[in-house]
Amino acid sequence: MRRFCPSLTDLQAFEVAARYSSFTRAAQELCVTQGAVSKQIKHLEQFVGVQLFLRIRQGLVLTDAGRSYLKQVQAGLSLIEAATMELIAHQGRGGRLQLTCMPTFGARWLIPRLSEFRRLRPDIQVEFLPHRQGYDFSVPELDAAVRFGEGMWPGSGADYIVGREVLPVCSPKLMPGGCEDPAALLRLPLLHHTSALEGWRDWFEKAGCATRRTLEGARFDQYSLLSQAAAAGFGIALIPRCLIEDELRDAKLIVPLHLPIRARQGYYLCYPEQKAGQPTLQAFRRWLMEVSRAAEPEPTPDGSQGATALK
Repeated sequence: MRRFCPSLTDLQAFEVAARYSSFTRAAQELCVTQGAVSKQIKHLEQFVGVQLFLRIRQGLVLTDAGRSYLKQVQAGLSLIEAATMELIAHQGRGGRLQLTCMPTFGARWLIPRLSEFRRLRPDIQVEFLPHRQGYDFSVPELDAAVRFGEGMWPGSGADYIVGREVLPVCSPKLMPGGCEDPAALLRLPLLHHTSALEGWRDWFEKAGCATRRTLEGARFDQYSLLSQAAAAGFGIALIPRCLIEDELRDAKLIVPLHLPIRARQGYYLCYPEQKAGQPTLQAFRRWLMEVSRAAEPEPTPDGSQGATALK
């Protein structure tokens, strides 16, 4: 089906003329005559059926419709230019993968492992877009996102990575000898992540120690802050093991009670369904799933995890 789209030449003439507010300067940049630019703008206005410029003695002034259209045209031309430059740079091989990622997960888990992906696929450039762009897959440049949740997001594919293996942790000064009873943890203030407020309730229920105190305590919006608060002795926190491997190794945090309990939420690689077949995304997914299985093996029927079983 033929797309309802004006010619690229007309759109380029419109964008340059709007940028300079002048047909003359637009013609100089495009290396054509002023008459050619004027004709292209007129052709574009006839195509869309809307006046885009007011012609005044001092030059050109965009109409309200023209100003709104300009923003979208500039975005579209930028995308075409970027895609063309990428194609030229990679000559059809590899490419670029743009994603957003939860800050703590990116810094603590994903980025330290990316060097291996770069070694395997040097032709694919992984770029992190600002996290504030979130998970809006209507933004054309966003290819994938790392999200935290239960793995169900309408319109998105979702592959589990890691994060469901959670541990109660605290400063070694608070419980130097550990404990054997889940109820003993309630002697300490409970610390929470704002995106996993049901975490402690689920954990105590699975540990066979239901309590109404699971929503008490301070809340933090990032696991990096939560782990720092726990290490500083604010209380006991429930944190995915994958985010605190360094703190556990260095004994800045300890696990006072080892129980093989898995949370409902974890980290997922999400992507728009229409991009699932994108070669760069497929390559990244395959690598990430292999790394995921090595980092957090599936639990066995007895609740252990093979070589990484909790002791």
